[in-house]
Amino acid sequence: MKFVTTGIITAVAALAFTGAALAVGPGKTVEYAGGNLGAVTFSGEAHKGMGCNECHPNLFAMGRGAKITMADHNAGNLCFSCHKKDGTASATCADCHKK
Repeated sequence: MKFVTTGIITAVAALAFTGAALAVGPGKTVEYAGGNLGAVTFSGEAHKGMGCNECHPNLFAMGRGAKITMADHNAGNLCFSCHKKDGTASATCADCHKK
């Protein structure tokens, strides 16, 4: 009976972690409020091939509550930690913010 209970707990945990890992997988998006500039959509397709742990929890806390400020943009923090380094930094606000 102990092995059955352990197996069930393991299966439930595996499913829970799989769902979390694929929360914004290829083909999925998450939209963030962008204040006066309009919403910003995070594309799982554009970030495919990256593991969640490449950004979480070092750059972003887990979850969907990221608050990004102009100071973060200007300092090269959060999204720009990678996007400024790899040359994909947006040229205009409207490239990411959609009204």
